[in-house]
Amino acid sequence: MIELSPIEIELLEEFREELGPRVISDVGFAAELPAALVQALYKLVCEKVAENELPYKVLKSLREVS
Repeated sequence: MIELSPIEIELLEEFREELGPRVISDVGFAAELPAALVQALYKLVCEKVAENELPYKVLKSLREVS
């Protein structure tokens, strides 16, 4: 599991609060993000992709075979 700094966690919490109303109202989001937030999001995305990469590759291979 990737360790996030307290600052990164705080940035992600603020971002979540900002995104919440947009998710509920199904509105898009276009904005410039601070570099620290982009780095924290990148870490999380990389971790999620790594967690699901093998199962995805297996499923993809099975589809190709069938």
